[in-house]
Parts: sequence; structure tokens; C-alpha cells
Amino acid sequence: MDQEVIIKIANLKKSYKPKDSDREIPVLQGVDLEIKTGEFAIIYGPSGSGKSTLLHHIVGLESPTEGSIYINSSNIAKLNAEERAIFRAKNFGMVYQLFYWIKSLNVWENVAIPLLLEGYDFPRAKKISLRSLVSVGMGQFSDKKPMQLSGGEQQKVGLARALVTDPKIIIADEPTGNLDTHSADAVMRIFQELNVKYKRTVIMVTHNLAYLPMASKTIAIKDGVIVSTDTMGVKEQIKKELKGVI
Repeated sequence: MDQEVIIKIANLKKSYKPKDSDREIPVLQGVDLEIKTGEFAIIYGPSGSGKSTLLHHIVGLESPTEGSIYINSSNIAKLNAEERAIFRAKNFGMVYQLFYWIKSLNVWENVAIPLLLEGYDFPRAKKISLRSLVSVGMGQFSDKKPMQLSGGEQQKVGLARALVTDPKIIIADEPTGNLDTHSADAVMRIFQELNVKYKRTVIMVTHNLAYLPMASKTIAIKDGVIVSTDTMGVKEQIKKELKGVI
């Protein structure tokens, strides 16, 4: 069965006007891109290439200067900031390089926050939060405070929080940027498992080219333009690597 196109971007342009300047600086210069359901897409490129800006537009954190961004049948480029925020909460799970915790809350309470904001009652939110933590191997740390954990452990908790609402798409912006090699590899294997075993669509920005073979699609961007898009035949390799682990 052919995979459905879940994200379709056409002629996406973004420019900024610096303060006290009449000149606009282009950041994205006519991006066209399709991502299908179940793909593990990695966006990469040099610093300042526009990769994080592209990711921010996909999730609606920024509005484009020009172009369309269809998530399924919804053109989020036409939505206002509040509508984009609601759409983002319902459709995306977000994993960032830096951790944003409410330090007075323990791990499972931090993971449960998206559910509580959606109106879940406390017992149900706790149950789903604990289940999400178990799914990333962090169930035993549920009652600890986030700041008591290592960087790699905190990133796994961040992933649990991204998964807690059962999103259609997982978005990761440099999720291993602040981690040591061992912790980064462990986090990347969880993303692999989510993609291969649980059929999650994953879109990731990374500067670490060593992780490109883990993707089913790689998207190279330079100076605000996509310079290559490759579909890599590594699904069977990934499944083989995960055998005995998942």
C-alpha cells in the first residue's frame, strides 16, 4: 500500500526585517517538500541554513511570508497564531534540545501537563503519563524531580511528554545536541523504535550526520533551499538492528 502524504509544503518563503532596517533578509527561499506517513525524515544542513526555521513552520511556530503548508488537508499557513497552537497540540509531539520543566513537579507530573491542559482528570492523566514513561524506559524515575536526572534521562522524559497525547507526528529539534555519545545513541534508538515498531512519523533536525543512515528520508538544506531529498532503503537494516531490542 502506498504511503499517504501527510505533509506537503509548496513554495514556502520566509524573510525577516531586522530592527531599524528596511532590508529584508531571506531565510527560506521557495521550499517544496513532501513527507509521507511512517517516514523517519531527517533535515540537515550547515548552521544558518534554515533547517530549524523550516521545522518551526511545519509545526506552526512561525507563519510564512509566502507559500502553503498542508498537514493532511489543513493549510496551517492560513491559520492565526492561536489556531496554529491548538492544531500543534492536537497533531504534534515536540522534543527539543533544551529541557523545559516545572521544577516543583516530579517527572510524571511534568509528563502529564499536556493532558491536564486538554482537560483530562488527574487520575487518568497520571495513568497515561506513567505508561508513556514506561514506553521509553523511564518508569522507575517517575517520582523523581527532573533535575535529579542525567541529560540523557531528561531527554527520554521529554520524549515521553511528547508521546503522552498520542500525536500523529513527532517533531525533534536537535534532540541529541547536548548529550554525550552514549546517551545520544540511546535516545536515537528510541526514535527508531517509535518509527519502525509503532509506525510513528518522525521529523528531526540534526547537525550530526552520523545519524543519517537511521532515516528513511534525508532532506539537505542550504541557504534556505532544499538541495537534495533522498529516500534511503534502510528499513530492513533498521529492523535487523532492533531485533532483540524491541
